[in-house]
Amino acid sequence: MLLITAAVMAELEPLVREYDFEAFRGPGFYHHRRRPVLVAAVGIGLVDFSAGLALLLKEHGVSRALLTGSCGVYPGARQRWPLGTLARPARVTLGDPAAATGQAYFPAPMDCRCDLDKGELFPFDAEAEGDCLTLAAITSSNAAARRLEKFYRADFEQMEAFAFARLCRRLEIPAAALFAVVNEVGEQSHSQWLARSRAGAEKCAEVLGEKLDLG
Repeated sequence: MLLITAAVMAELEPLVREYDFEAFRGPGFYHHRRRPVLVAAVGIGLVDFSAGLALLLKEHGVSRALLTGSCGVYPGARQRWPLGTLARPARVTLGDPAAATGQAYFPAPMDCRCDLDKGELFPFDAEAEGDCLTLAAITSSNAAARRLEKFYRADFEQMEAFAFARLCRRLEIPAAALFAVVNEVGEQSHSQWLARSRAGAEKCAEVLGEKLDLG
């Protein structure tokens, strides 16, 4: 079973609408009529997303998982990967703004970096690969964005990516991500996300539908 997941249904709606899915179990859950593919929105942020994903992985015999939706690009990376780019991060890091200023730290036993998978299990390409940073909150300061980008050497920011990658890794489930870059991290993040998130979801759905033969 392939699980395609996101934080909220708006990020999955174009996929469900355009391809051969039907609802089951309740709001936010769909399965493909012909292929072993489950689509589910499981919650926003590290805690709710982790809880929702853990239940799905336990109950549905998931053998590979894909996180989709949108992400922001850090200012220094925007020239290489402009808004509208599709990103397939190779690595995800858990970060914190206080750690980037030397005011906090993660204790040594914690694993705060996780690779995502490539290869035949996920037969699609993207325009950008790089490092994705997950924080507990969305960065809304230009100065903070520049500081985080430099400290973590990050290209993208996305709220659920580390929870997804880490949980799948712990359960030995191959996992990948495909995001639409819809905003630059900083003061304009929210307004740009509002303006571009729907188009980003449509673009991700088109690629996934074609490459995963969901028509």
